[in-house]
Amino acid sequence: MIATVTMNPAVDYTVSVTTPLEAGAVNRTSDELITAGGKGVNVSMVLQQLQVPTTVYGFLAGQTGQMIAERMQRTQIPTEWITIPNQMTRINIKIRESGCVTELNGKGVAVSAEDMAQLTRKLRRYGEGDYIVLAGSIPAGAQPDHYAALMTELADSGVRIAVDTTGEPLRAAIACHPFVIKPNLPELCDLFGTKIDTWWDALPYGKQLIEMGAENVMLSLGGDGALLFTSEHRVWHLSAPRGTVKNAVGSGDAMLGGFLAACASGKPLTEALRTGIAAGSATAFSEWMANRSQIDNLLCNLPQPTELI
Repeated sequence: MIATVTMNPAVDYTVSVTTPLEAGAVNRTSDELITAGGKGVNVSMVLQQLQVPTTVYGFLAGQTGQMIAERMQRTQIPTEWITIPNQMTRINIKIRESGCVTELNGKGVAVSAEDMAQLTRKLRRYGEGDYIVLAGSIPAGAQPDHYAALMTELADSGVRIAVDTTGEPLRAAIACHPFVIKPNLPELCDLFGTKIDTWWDALPYGKQLIEMGAENVMLSLGGDGALLFTSEHRVWHLSAPRGTVKNAVGSGDAMLGGFLAACASGKPLTEALRTGIAAGSATAFSEWMANRSQIDNLLCNLPQPTELI
């Protein structure tokens, strides 16, 4: 079983414009899409497509939270939401314009110590052989070690934890020895306060993340695929397949979902990397999260990863 935790879910309002945005003027959309958003939610959607049992956990509030609950109910993915009173789940606006996406994300709800304790109690049911995904930004007002504190609470359970967040919350979580983290290149630059021009230049930083405590590091490189670093001091690279990018939003989440689906099925890390690349690329080539056939079509043509010395 793979549980996904989205501390800060959102109603994702994605719009497309055919003309450049003009500040201070009325801009009109050519297409609109409203979805239940959040990195953990997206991971579970891919896991469902790959027929891996998954449950979504998170905090919801107000009418926007109810919208997410209703939309997730339609997917038939099991959910266990914790309701936060007197607040409102955020709305994230994503504007697709000329091949790029501009995002305006809300700050989300604030959660109490009791809310977190309730979540921890729910996650205590997982143990050896299970995975928990901690994904996305931390709740408003939370300390940077928010994820690390939860990982510490679950440290004796035997569950494997995947972390997909940024900045100081990621740095604190790495020290708690997650099974895998999944930064992208800009997030890696931010974490180390440096500029990295090529994926080859990223190699020493990926290795450093292993030294800092991560068991595995899957570094997303966009069109260049991904690098996988392991605690056994091995590094693999796999390029992404070619295709027309329709919507890159959620592709990193899909990559993590594909990777964990393969791991949960007992497949080697190299095959997990292939499945992750296939899921992430298939999602980027789709209007929204990819389905099983789209993932399989790419996976069957992907080569084996190249091990780097």
